[in-house]
Amino acid sequence: MIGLVLAKAETSYGVDPTPTASANTIAVARSSVKYGPKFQHLLRNILDGNHSKVSGFNVLPQVDFSFTVELRGNRTDGTAADISKGASANAIEINPLLLACDLAATYTAETSVGAKNGYVTYKPTTPSDQGASVTFYFYSGGKLHKITGCKGTVKGNLTAGQFGTLEFNFTGLYNSVTDVAISGITPTWLDTKPPTFTAATSTVDAFSPVFQKLDFDLGNKVERREDANSTNGVKGFLITDRDGKATIDPESETEATNPVWGDLYNATARTITAVVGTQTGNRIQITLMGVSEAVSYGDRGGIRTSQISYSLERSALSTTAGNEFQLKFY
Repeated sequence: MIGLVLAKAETSYGVDPTPTASANTIAVARSSVKYGPKFQHLLRNILDGNHSKVSGFNVLPQVDFSFTVELRGNRTDGTAADISKGASANAIEINPLLLACDLAATYTAETSVGAKNGYVTYKPTTPSDQGASVTFYFYSGGKLHKITGCKGTVKGNLTAGQFGTLEFNFTGLYNSVTDVAISGITPTWLDTKPPTFTAATSTVDAFSPVFQKLDFDLGNKVERREDANSTNGVKGFLITDRDGKATIDPESETEATNPVWGDLYNATARTITAVVGTQTGNRIQITLMGVSEAVSYGDRGGIRTSQISYSLERSALSTTAGNEFQLKFY
């Protein structure tokens, strides 16, 4: 498939900030992009002596837009400024996407010029209003599809020996489709290879398991705001709830070493930490806090494993809200 995706944070909700190929190109996996406009079809089912229907309306338009990206930072040659500077001026490529998932960015600057020990963390937040949103330009089939006012959620996948991926799912406002030739667009790309999930520092509390996969899901719920005063009857979209999940598949150990069944019975909260990458500017740390809600046995090439599903929850009411899900780029 030939296409291109641009994304830019909106200053005002639903107002196109005009992303450009030179500054707002997003590297998405080719086969992962799904553009799905949805309408509610109004029937005119008139009692007129037969079974035929009369032309009605397609109303309350929205667009579901999803794609997958590589999990990576923005390191180039190790000398040029990147996210390890810990400044918003060096934000990662997917920054507007994470913000539109109501993940707040907190930048911590490097301790001295050139120290490259700065970082940014993304944690769930509950905005007092609409919160951050993003506009997408999706070029495909000789057409430009604009999607404004997008809010969304994100899932992650880490597999041993592979590079990590993030799957984004957004919902936004439908805009008229126009004919645009992609041949006339010259994108600027970030030449950063994603790190592989190897030699990682991954733990469940203090225990370091032997495992193959870690999957996580922020679990945002996006709702449409219907409004008779708004164009097409849709004011926009809002994240109204969150139900985070995570799964991991460690090799089975004794309960004394890794008490997975005891954790299930006692609803013991655990903190899962996984680090991807070793180079400054291209390292990512995922920190998840959760309670196991299901455990089962699995088999990996004849090796007994424990398949553990976690509900992402704070360990206590006094724990800072949002600590159950953190992404750190450094």
